[in-house]
Amino acid sequence: METLIRIFTAILNFFSAIGSFFTELKKPLLDLWGLEMLFVGIMLAVTVAGMAAFGPWTRKRRPGEYPWQ
Repeated sequence: METLIRIFTAILNFFSAIGSFFTELKKPLLDLWGLEMLFVGIMLAVTVAGMAAFGPWTRKRRPGEYPWQ
């Protein structure tokens, strides 16, 4: 019974968090540019830089091509 209560509570908390997330999106744009958006921007920049450096279009080295071998 406790497991069912925990599952039900987790589901309610999940939907409550989704609802609060979408109510935050209704705020003006200037209120959204907080610390969270700064972190999202930094993570996006790191992701783009990483894909530019080591993306799927770069050729992978063969085992005999490493400089220490």
